[in-house]
Amino acid sequence: MHTRISEQLSDDIRRIADEARVPVSNLVRNVLEEVFSVVESVSDDVGELVEDVLDEAEAARDRFARRSRRRRGPSETSPPDASAPPPVVEAEEVSVLDDVLGWQTLLLNHRRDCAGCGRALERGQSAYLGVSGSPGPSIVACAACAGVEADTSA
Repeated sequence: MHTRISEQLSDDIRRIADEARVPVSNLVRNVLEEVFSVVESVSDDVGELVEDVLDEAEAARDRFARRSRRRRGPSETSPPDASAPPPVVEAEEVSVLDDVLGWQTLLLNHRRDCAGCGRALERGQSAYLGVSGSPGPSIVACAACAGVEADTSA
């Protein structure tokens, strides 16, 4: 493979090869192999990161939609928009709490919304962290949604 490079770059490559005591061709080959390896690794990591972000965004959208439906209630629903597509009817709504294997008591350091009911849980308040067998965002719930008795020892 032949390529044109600047005189400065050529001098720099020769100098580095001399310092490393390797032929210029070996240095260039090794550098190119490393660069392609790093680029491939970063591309794979970015792909996984994007998938994780999309999964979390979808879960957040679903939680927001459930909270919005709960807050509106049946009497506050607006008339259907004829131009809007028909709503998707699911056989059974899946809750983010369904995947929780168990609950760990914790004292909140930051404000969070309950994953079950959407109620604000403030810093310093007791809450419950859902332990799950699958990856995903942390699930924090109030005592009622976690199905445990409220901790009154605070």
